Amino acid sequence: MFPLRSVLMFVLTLCLVCRFLEGQKSLNVLLFRKIVTDHHRKFISLYEVAISRDHTTVNFTLNLVRNITADIWLRATIGQRVSKNGESYRDVFTYNVNLCQVMGRGKGKGNSLINFWLNSILRHSNMPQICPLKEGNYYMRNIRSEKETIPRFIRSGSFRIDSNAYVRDWHGANLTVTIAYVDIKMK
Repeated sequence: MFPLRSVLMFVLTLCLVCRFLEGQKSLNVLLFRKIVTDHHRKFISLYEVAISRDHTTVNFTLNLVRNITADIWLRATIGQRVSKNGESYRDVFTYNVNLCQVMGRGKGKGNSLINFWLNSILRHSNMPQICPLKEGNYYMRNIRSEKETIPRFIRSGSFRIDSNAYVRDWHGANLTVTIAYVDIKMK
């Protein structure tokens, strides 16, 4: 359930979270603790995420088995854990974005956070830069958080990033679901 655009959107969301943490405090480290994925088998034969041994980078692999001709949307929610011993998270922010529109703006155009993340991801992938998405095998390698990608108001703590790539035009058909658990430490 996670086509190329969904993976891209997840990575963009991750970058946004990282950018959100930028500001008065500087990022010391963002660690990927766990990532859970699922995908729609009608569209995707493989969707995998691997976390590096030091927990600082992730690699994505996506095998798209058919063309995705409609716009792909990403819905993402970032929540911060509210108790050390629990699995309760308070939503920090949620957004819903048309990935094809963001991609259609062109690489390098604009100064928005989304463009910043997108350009960062595309440097480390073989993903197409426009829609529609063609069937094929795609990857994103050594994706990591950078100081510039974390918003200033984020504080140290544990976070959950829920993202869902879907196609609105196909009655909201889910392509991918990704839940990432990360720890952020600020100086």
